[in-house]
Amino acid sequence: MITVLVPLLQAGCPPQGGGYGGSVELRMPDQEAVDLGGADLLRSALRAAARQLGWKVGTYAWGGTQHGTMVGVVDRRDVPRQFAEAVRGDMVLRARAAVNRVGRPGAPAQQPPALAEADPHMPTAAFRTAYEQAQRPAAS
Repeated sequence: MITVLVPLLQAGCPPQGGGYGGSVELRMPDQEAVDLGGADLLRSALRAAARQLGWKVGTYAWGGTQHGTMVGVVDRRDVPRQFAEAVRGDMVLRARAAVNRVGRPGAPAQQPPALAEADPHMPTAAFRTAYEQAQRPAAS
């Protein structure tokens, strides 16, 4: 599982961010998380994958939410000056995207994306695909 997660974590880093400021959140039905070993195992795998990349990690895992199980990891390292602007800009874009998905108080309700995977920073679909491929026996 860790081997599958490392590329997803790398993809969760901002462009021109030098590998800093990354984050990944996986959302899935609770039963799918159980089938994969549970939220704690997923969280542990995210932590281990992030440490392979040198991240100082912050992780979370919640089951039974309205979105099912949510497991994530965030890179908490201090960002070197040469990458700070790119990382800060990405954080602003992510915050705007989150506000747009939820909506502003008093604003007309917006329809959220049909699939959580429509958000480029929620790689659940990519995780599922990579994990399934890794589980297939190699062709001889």
